[in-house]
Amino acid sequence: MSTGGFRIPLHGAQPAAMQPVTGTRVHIDTPHLVTRSLMASDVTPEFAQWFNDAQMLQGLNLAPLNFSVDGLRAFVASFDNVQHFLIGIFSKPQGQLLGFYNFSVAPQHRVATLTLGADPKIKIGREVFWESWFPLCDEMFDHRGIDKITSRVLTTNRKLLFALIDTEHFVYEATLKQEIAGKDGKRLDVMVLSCFKDLSLRPKKASTAPAQDA
Repeated sequence: MSTGGFRIPLHGAQPAAMQPVTGTRVHIDTPHLVTRSLMASDVTPEFAQWFNDAQMLQGLNLAPLNFSVDGLRAFVASFDNVQHFLIGIFSKPQGQLLGFYNFSVAPQHRVATLTLGADPKIKIGREVFWESWFPLCDEMFDHRGIDKITSRVLTTNRKLLFALIDTEHFVYEATLKQEIAGKDGKRLDVMVLSCFKDLSLRPKKASTAPAQDA
């Protein structure tokens, strides 16, 4: 599904003969987090509840998804880890799912569109995104054939903008005025932030991710 550039591909299951090639799952361990490809077995009633949460969907300008647990499990299983990634952020040692990254890749251009989501009932500091993002960025560039990652963020989504702005990876490229129609019909601005494999295109003054308490 694509809503003004915010992509969550709702591709359904295909016959076995048409199944696309699947790639190696992402799995990254950092001091406080495990960032890895989501699997159908990760879907719990609690996950389905916050994945359907109106507050989270509003931040992504998405219509209600109304996933059942089984429906969400089928959706998660449909990601191929080649052109479509759904990657969870899990806390250590509890294994609680805090949020997710969704990448949609255009392989002919070696670019990816990024969407982030987080459990709306958990207060997540930007250090969580930073701890998971830096190694995930390297994974996408070094092992997944990506040269550029772009995130199109509603200017009203302050939580996500706070996580992405002023990092050592993302560069502000543009603000697209009245780019999309909101659910209430009002026109909304979208900020374009990008991360490049080419180090010369990254921010000139790198920020250091804040330390997270052990």
